[in-house]
Amino acid sequence: MKNFITKYPVFLYLLPVFFVLHGYTENYNLVPFQDAVILTAYYIGSIILLLLIFKLVFRNFTKAALFAFILLSYHLFFGTVHDTLKKIIPDSFLTKYIFILPFSLIVLLFLFIVIKKNIASLTKVNLYLNMLFLLLVTLDAVQFCIKIIADHNKVSKLPGSLTSCENCPKPDVYLIIADEYAGQTELSDLFQFNNTPFLNQLVARNFYTIPESTSNYNYTPFSMASILNMDYLNLENSYRQKNDLAYSYQVIKESKLIQFFKNTGYQFYNYSIFDFEGQPAPINMGLLPVKTKLITSQTFLSRINRDLSYHLVTFFKSKKEIRKRVYSNRINNELFYKSTIEISKKDIPKPKFVYTHIEMPHYPYYYDKNGVEQPFEKLEEGYQINKSAYIEYLQYSNTKLLELVDHILKNSKKPPIIILMGDHGFRHFTEKVEGKYYFLNLTSLHFPDKNYEKINDSLSGVNLFRLILNKQFQQHLPYLKDSTSYLKD
Repeated sequence: MKNFITKYPVFLYLLPVFFVLHGYTENYNLVPFQDAVILTAYYIGSIILLLLIFKLVFRNFTKAALFAFILLSYHLFFGTVHDTLKKIIPDSFLTKYIFILPFSLIVLLFLFIVIKKNIASLTKVNLYLNMLFLLLVTLDAVQFCIKIIADHNKVSKLPGSLTSCENCPKPDVYLIIADEYAGQTELSDLFQFNNTPFLNQLVARNFYTIPESTSNYNYTPFSMASILNMDYLNLENSYRQKNDLAYSYQVIKESKLIQFFKNTGYQFYNYSIFDFEGQPAPINMGLLPVKTKLITSQTFLSRINRDLSYHLVTFFKSKKEIRKRVYSNRINNELFYKSTIEISKKDIPKPKFVYTHIEMPHYPYYYDKNGVEQPFEKLEEGYQINKSAYIEYLQYSNTKLLELVDHILKNSKKPPIIILMGDHGFRHFTEKVEGKYYFLNLTSLHFPDKNYEKINDSLSGVNLFRLILNKQFQQHLPYLKDSTSYLKD
């Protein structure tokens, strides 16, 4: 065994195993096991390809393995190192891509030359790296087993402060999120737009619109986590950093609200971009399963894709890639919209809880108010600041939302509960505005009994379902103090 780990570069294959296992353990229950296996196989296949290529260059198996290891390590841990540098020396030139990319290339070329010219034995390097990654994999495997045992011993029960309501009326419940739908005050103050005709159409359908409703956060994952968990989030700081983002996804996946409805006998339907227990997001996947992004988000290619890809695609004028990016939201919108209509038609034994999340009037603003498709150049990056286009798309969204509501009302055998709301306000300001406008959102409610007397005029997301569960399902949840938290990029 000692001879084996001294002679052979096992670390080359342990590296992707460690990376995926560590990320999978960190995001346990968020990434399906089979997706983690696919990701590991993808990395191992990539490392074998690199090994074969560098074997031709170095004409030495151990040297080829070492340089392939260096390249893959750079790729896998780029984001972690970059983030650490930004914390140590914030706003420094040394953390900018214009410095990092050329400097990285120089360092890699230097290491390439050193390894190629080296004539000494690399057995000590083999031994050290093999032992290091065997230890790292073992530690993560132990942590993984601990999480499996804890998950296995977890008893399914109603979250604290919620009680069973066996004899309650159980109407179908539809939560429809119109992403970035601003409230009437924001539309009036900052856009000089009167949305009253749409609100009156909702009144005609027995909806009540909360005058000054707000989200608790200004970004979708955090806002939805607070709504679905009916509580504020324990965030590390005021930035949208990886740990807090992963935490918000975990809160969404295990949200108290979904647990309550499932325990109350409801069938849950997920038409959103988020994953829930047993209900993954019904969106198209590329080469790698989309859920593995929680593991790969810190890699070099992921960071380049996030920070520079649009500029690169634009620079090289790749129309196919640009169009693919631009129209992805529309494809999801059409899928979620159609799925919601279809499920409203189905007569099933259990009551339904349907969560539909449509990226409209969120940018890109695909249509004008009459449903005429906007030219492609008005959908590209940078056009989200166009307030006129936002209002046009909002008016188009009004038409589609009313049609969706009408389908639900028509297809429901008994009056449903419908929550129509924005997850936050409009955010793409070129001028300085009062902080409240990032949070003012649409929230309009349809209750079977049409009784809206005790609703607070400035209800926020954390209290929305506290109100609904107290009213409809005989819960006694205390209301939290309404507040907002502005998260920076």
